[in-house]
Amino acid sequence: MPASSSGHRVVLDRVPERYLETALPKAGGRVVILTSSSGRDYLHSKGTLLERGKGRGVVQLHSNKSILTLSLDDLAEWVGPVDEEE
Repeated sequence: MPASSSGHRVVLDRVPERYLETALPKAGGRVVILTSSSGRDYLHSKGTLLERGKGRGVVQLHSNKSILTLSLDDLAEWVGPVDEEE
């Protein structure tokens, strides 16, 4: 959350999508799946990014240790608690 000049946190509402950017961790970092386009419903599942390159990322899910290869567009860095699952 951004901080105001007074040091208080500010929640921004209705920010146009063109001003947003998805952050991705390096290999070994934690990710969350943003879409369910992978064929099965993994929406909001968390995992570890094992590899990334050429627009694809290999993720190991925390919930069941499955390995998925997904578009990097379907992933974002996860900074929440490790044990917070679906």
